[in-house]
Amino acid sequence: MKLYLIRHGETDWELMSNRGVKGMAASLAPLTEIGRLQIATIANDFRLEEAEAVLCSSYARALESAALISRKLNKPLFVEYDLHEWLPQKDPLAEIEPELMEKASEGLSQELMTQVPIEAAPWESLQEVRDRVIKTLVRYKQYSSLIVVTHAVVISSLLGEKRQIDYAEIVPYELKFEVDELELV
Repeated sequence: MKLYLIRHGETDWELMSNRGVKGMAASLAPLTEIGRLQIATIANDFRLEEAEAVLCSSYARALESAALISRKLNKPLFVEYDLHEWLPQKDPLAEIEPELMEKASEGLSQELMTQVPIEAAPWESLQEVRDRVIKTLVRYKQYSSLIVVTHAVVISSLLGEKRQIDYAEIVPYELKFEVDELELV
C-alpha cells in the first residue's frame, strides 16, 4: 500500500493558551491561517491524486488539514482515533505535570536517537505508537494508496528514524502486507 504521510498544518496554540486551555483539551486547537495555506498548497501536489481516500487523526489540527485535502481532491475522509499524537503519559485524561512532560520529551528524544525504548517508562514508546498506527492501517488494506494526515512523532515512528517533519510535509511511504503479517519497507 502506498501511503502519503502528511503532518498537519501549523497549529494555533496561541488561541488555546489565551483561553487557558490545558491538557488533552488543547487537542482541539485549529490551524492558523498559515496552516490552512500550507495545506491548501500541498493539496495541489500531483502525487496525492492517486490516493483513494484520506485517513486522519481525530485531533482538530489533523482533522482540519485532512478535511481541506479531502475536499480539494474529492476523496472520502475517515477519522481514526489511533492515528493521534504521541502520549507523554499513558493516561490521556490525567493532568500532565510539567516535570513529567519534560522527562517524557527527553525520553522520546533519546528513543528517537537510539531506537531503544526506555524500560517501564510512563509515556508511550515509539514502538507502541507504531503498533497502534499499523493496527489502524491494516483495516484499510483494501486500498492501494492512501493519504494519512497525522503528527510528526507518528510519522517518525513509522519511518524508524529521527528527522524533522515539517508542517504540511508529504512523506511517501510503502507499507506491504503479506498474508497475516506485515512487512514494512
